[in-house]
Amino acid sequence: MRRIGTVWVAVALLLAASPWLATAADPLDARGEYGVNLAIGGQPARAESVFVSMLSHTRGDARALNNLGNIRLLRGESGVALAFYDRALNADSLDAGIYLNRATALMIIGDEIRARQSFAIGVRLAGGLERAQALLGLPPEKRPTERAASKTVIDPEQLRAMLQSAASTVPRDSVITRGRTTAAGAASRKTSAWRSAGPRGSDGSSTPQLLYWKH
Repeated sequence: MRRIGTVWVAVALLLAASPWLATAADPLDARGEYGVNLAIGGQPARAESVFVSMLSHTRGDARALNNLGNIRLLRGESGVALAFYDRALNADSLDAGIYLNRATALMIIGDEIRARQSFAIGVRLAGGLERAQALLGLPPEKRPTERAASKTVIDPEQLRAMLQSAASTVPRDSVITRGRTTAAGAASRKTSAWRSAGPRGSDGSSTPQLLYWKH
């Protein structure tokens, strides 16, 4: 009887400690969540430090790479952001949100062909247009008479229009080339119609909710 009682006590202690054990098993989860909260809360510099520290433990951490790309994109560094997204996709090639972020960066740069391809893959991996919009945290669609209250690095209505257009297409391959642009693609580049980051974009505070943050 004593042995049975001892076993039950051990089981009870293990169950009581399980939340702590879960946290201790993967401390990067808690660190990543903290970094995302900092970024969305308007503290991009502190968030960046958190994500960089995550990479010191796991160099190919898709969460840290994607989220660092978001911070750079909001600062107006679209090219650097794109490099982070490409690295994140090398680590997690089935994450719809990373494809959507990458497409947004390509649209800002002005590479519409690759942007549409990346949007289409993101929509498909997400399971449809509505889920893709939810990943990006798009607000309810505005009426034609309504206008955005302020300029941001990402225009939500243009983003929504691109997603809707991409949803009507089906890419030939499930994975797109993330390296060089084809000659046809390069020839099709034109000045981006997206709003520039401007002064607000320099501190990374513009519309972080319109990007996918990987937890």
